[in-house]
Amino acid sequence: TSIAFNDMGVFLYFMVQGWLVLTLTDSPFWVGAAMGMIGAGLMTFSFAGGVLADRVDRRSLIILCQLAQTGYASLLAVLVLSDKIELWHVLTVAFVDGGVAALKTPAREALTLDIVGRPHLLKATAANFTAMTLLGIAAPLIGGAVVETLHIGWAYAIWAGASLAALIVLLPLRGVEATSGGERGSHIQEFTSGLRYAISTPIVRTLLMMVLVTELFGWAHESMLPVMARDVLGVGANGLGYLLSIGAAGALAGTLVVSTLGDRWNKGRMMVVGLGGFGLFQVLFGVSSWFPGSLALLGTAYALGVVFEATVVTLLQTSVPDRMRGRVLSFQAFLWGISYASGFHIGAVASVIGAPVAIAVGGGIVLLNGLRLLPKASRIGEAGVPNSD
Repeated sequence: TSIAFNDMGVFLYFMVQGWLVLTLTDSPFWVGAAMGMIGAGLMTFSFAGGVLADRVDRRSLIILCQLAQTGYASLLAVLVLSDKIELWHVLTVAFVDGGVAALKTPAREALTLDIVGRPHLLKATAANFTAMTLLGIAAPLIGGAVVETLHIGWAYAIWAGASLAALIVLLPLRGVEATSGGERGSHIQEFTSGLRYAISTPIVRTLLMMVLVTELFGWAHESMLPVMARDVLGVGANGLGYLLSIGAAGALAGTLVVSTLGDRWNKGRMMVVGLGGFGLFQVLFGVSSWFPGSLALLGTAYALGVVFEATVVTLLQTSVPDRMRGRVLSFQAFLWGISYASGFHIGAVASVIGAPVAIAVGGGIVLLNGLRLLPKASRIGEAGVPNSD
């Protein structure tokens, strides 16, 4: 429930931030840069988040991060509602939000396994995706309606309220025993040992490289959706809400596939097919200028993207020993930061050649990477076996 409230607020924030920056600057570059600042924060603090997830009480760390999120979400709501918002406010909060997410994400992912155990991790991961996507369907529609009929500041107020609700729901959680352990050295030593492990372990290295390419070139398109909605498809804030909502609906469909068939199919094949399909339908979305067709293409792309994301998270967690889990997940959080930071480059590219071409090129790179890995897919899945060392 806490994750659901948090994700509802995050969906609203990502939608209205892009629209707000586009309104303030009329520039695809700054729209991308606003998302890029989130990525900069994620990358700056992600490794510290991994070390902390292996050293401190994960529940307490998540609570502190949720409290901080509630504070700066409330601040932005006040600034926007009072018409005192400036671009530097948006960029600063974006960086802080990325840092908070970097500290919270490894702890949240590791806490999920602490609660459910390894045998049920895939289903739990799918359940988390389900909660996220169900609210992801509704939140952008709500956000679009709020922007069009009331004031964009009220969307920020809803984000602050959702963050507070996530904090309140999490407070009663007690009695979760963390499955971390092993040697304890300095933060630098622990980070270095985790980095050596990730680089020297073939399955972990392969999975992280797949995430890197996907985040850098595939999910970069998210920051350009406000530009696509306003300047290419001509559908306004409500249309942006529909794009994000259909993406979440597609993600839900992908989650159902994973939760239903994940234990029967080779996870490596499922992951690589999801990766290639995500790239293919992103290319098609980039070249589409017909709104209904764009909705269908984006929904399909997200369905396949979530098949990839859910299986890669599962394989990462079940392929590493418990003592390394937080640090390996922090590398994944760092790569997620690259996804947001890619807003810098896709915004710059879109300013020169247009958002549709920039999106299609990114999708094409993801598609080629999926095709490259297809012959190795079964071996990747077989390598990602449970490891409780």
